[in-house]
Amino acid sequence: MAEGEVGLDSGAERLPDLFENIWKAWEFLEKTQEDTKSYPVQKQAIKGLADGEKAIKMVNDLALFSGNESIQEVTTKELRYMLLPAFLGYFVQKRVTKSRLQLVRTGKAYYEDFLRQCKTYNVAKVNIHLDDDDNEETVETGMVPLRQGPPGMMKMISERESKIQMFKEQKELEAKLADLKLYIDKEHVDEEVKREYYVTLLKKWVNIASEELSGINFEIQMLELREGAQGDVQERKEEYQKKKPAAIRPFIITKDMIQKQVFGLGYPSIPTVTIEEFYEQKLKDGTFQPPGAGDSMQNIAAGPDKDNEDREKEAEEKENKIETDDPEELQKARNWDEWKDEHRKGWGNRQNMG
Repeated sequence: MAEGEVGLDSGAERLPDLFENIWKAWEFLEKTQEDTKSYPVQKQAIKGLADGEKAIKMVNDLALFSGNESIQEVTTKELRYMLLPAFLGYFVQKRVTKSRLQLVRTGKAYYEDFLRQCKTYNVAKVNIHLDDDDNEETVETGMVPLRQGPPGMMKMISERESKIQMFKEQKELEAKLADLKLYIDKEHVDEEVKREYYVTLLKKWVNIASEELSGINFEIQMLELREGAQGDVQERKEEYQKKKPAAIRPFIITKDMIQKQVFGLGYPSIPTVTIEEFYEQKLKDGTFQPPGAGDSMQNIAAGPDKDNEDREKEAEEKENKIETDDPEELQKARNWDEWKDEHRKGWGNRQNMG
């Protein structure tokens, strides 16, 4: 189909013009040093999305691509329109909104649509499982869903080699595109050169889309886990609000309440006896001793010679008992002599004494 037939949208916008705008928006986003959240970046991403959606609608209305065609049947001028889903996925990933989960799901759908189309037309080998594939394919690009568990050592090695191979292939494709771009920018370009340029560009974007899907699949699972956790928190909060206990009535501490606690009105905390009466009661029941009684430290300090006098008096009484042959004292002395006979001096505990 000639490019002039790829038509007009109610006489307003042409598909080639829309694609040119999309290409410029992509180039700006690739080269800019602005922050992703900045106004210029978001403006170009929104504009690219709007133009991309219009362009895809035109392509679908014109039925430019069919599932029973091969890449050789697609004209050179129409080849570039196969890039539209990939560009839309790229623009979606640049958008910054509160509903991040919905964005990444939309981006995933665009990238998968692009890879599915390239797979149908045999543009390049798509080594990745797409959600609606009938047969389960081995993931060779590192995109392993978390639910599959940790891969084995051999699988990890295979994925690593696959990524290295993809990286090398991507470098070769970029170098080839840079060379072909020199010819594309010329006024008169050979048809074969232009076709080779677009096919190479499609192969490059197959690798980009595969790599992007790897990150998108992981991000979706993380966002779903976060939303699930937030949902649980909200449910617990609502349940708590339903079972919320009645509010406690405020209370005020007044002077009267403090007085009741101190003087114990209604409670026997008011003194009933004086200190002197309490002391006399303790003397009567024998708890306390009268002043001067017993060998208290106070009495010893008051009469330092009294202790010596008591000892002398005790020794004198003992001597008198011995002289008068007091039976009790004699028995006590015999017991002591017998004990010394049975327990020689130095016998004691001789453990660990050699």
